[in-house]
Amino acid sequence: MAVASVDKNKKADVQPTATVTSVEDEEERLANILSQIDGVGDVSVMITYYSSSEKNIAYETKVSSREKEESEDKKAVMTDGEPMVVKEVYPKVRGVIVTADGGGNSAVRSAVSEAVTASLDVPAHRICIFKKEVK
Repeated sequence: MAVASVDKNKKADVQPTATVTSVEDEEERLANILSQIDGVGDVSVMITYYSSSEKNIAYETKVSSREKEESEDKKAVMTDGEPMVVKEVYPKVRGVIVTADGGGNSAVRSAVSEAVTASLDVPAHRICIFKKEVK
């Protein structure tokens, strides 16, 4: 982070704060691309995560010292009424379940597994692919 002026009584630090990720959006994006693979057909996807995402917020810290006493005053750095996000850390995928019309075909299962592995960086043993129930 670049600082234009330096005040030795002020410093900036970064503190993590938990937020909710849009799991549904990620599942929908993956289902959309998987459905375009030859033979997959209609597809549904469920992704599980180890945790939620984190946003690291910028804080301005004022340190004041008086005889034998030191205090800190922290305030979030605001931009357009929102806290300034320095970095967003996305959660690690725990596993993926895919149900597809073509899930009974081994070639389709292999292609879906490769696509999920490539897009989410999750090992193949954490991906389950099933044939969708005929209704």
